[in-house]
Amino acid sequence: MNFKALGGATMALALSITTAIAGDYPERTVEIIHQYGPGGGTDRFIRAIGEPMQEATGQSVVPISIKGGGGVPAYVSFLQRPANGYTLVSLSPDDVINHALGRIDLSSVYPLVRIQYDQGMLLTSKDSPLKSLDDILAAAKENPGGLKVGVTGSAGFDDALVGQFNAEAGIELETVPFGAAEMVSNTLGGHIDLMYEEYGPTRGLIESGDLVPLVLFSDERLPELPEVPTAKENGYDVTLGRWRGFGIRPDTDPAIIAKLIELFQAAYEDPGYKEVETQSALQYRSEFLGPDEFKTFMDSETEAFSKIMKDLGY
Repeated sequence: MNFKALGGATMALALSITTAIAGDYPERTVEIIHQYGPGGGTDRFIRAIGEPMQEATGQSVVPISIKGGGGVPAYVSFLQRPANGYTLVSLSPDDVINHALGRIDLSSVYPLVRIQYDQGMLLTSKDSPLKSLDDILAAAKENPGGLKVGVTGSAGFDDALVGQFNAEAGIELETVPFGAAEMVSNTLGGHIDLMYEEYGPTRGLIESGDLVPLVLFSDERLPELPEVPTAKENGYDVTLGRWRGFGIRPDTDPAIIAKLIELFQAAYEDPGYKEVETQSALQYRSEFLGPDEFKTFMDSETEAFSKIMKDLGY
């Protein structure tokens, strides 16, 4: 028997089967698990990037919200699903922070793609006595811990960024965790002094004048908000932003992984998605990253957030 020929035939058969699997994929709905509420920024992002993917494949891309537990239950649920390419997990700075705090182990996920990279800001109500960054700094120094800043969740990205700003500016803003809608209503009602959020979710209230942005955490000012200064231009090097990407089980068929990367890149370049991106001013820092670049980026984020959370006493 010619074992060499048999081995070659076996490899060819395996390759043809793998190619066939990828060619048929996806044959049903792809679910993306995330740790945030239905209708929030991540939920909307998954729907927006999933729309051109559905048009290309005929199969839906559906966000699955698993809230609570600091994001750990969502990650655990993802790990319990089969590695067949039909369950992905949304990745963000909150997952990196959970990894840094020992709550989850990111070595059990394959970083597939990063798609969004946002920039956040501190906003206040139109009726607030705070009218500028200088007002925030003066009030915070006069009464340390007196200014309350609404953030979404606890011991997550928002907390970390406000904590970094506190350290850079030598002030003490106290964070108060809320759900997103509750945070906005408490800010508008004057029950808290400030809130941290990105431009996209607050655009309507900024344009109506109900919310007023006072400082932006980015390298440069937003063309949509040319009057809003950055913390960086005032000497406070706080530029970290909320990014969004996706991960998959590492033991997923490589051909399916390659097909997903191809689908996500095409969706990222789709004119319909680009319009959504522009509406939220996401086009300035967002850049499509494949697995290798995304892994390098996540490693740098892990290093940065590990230090920040340690400095905050976690």
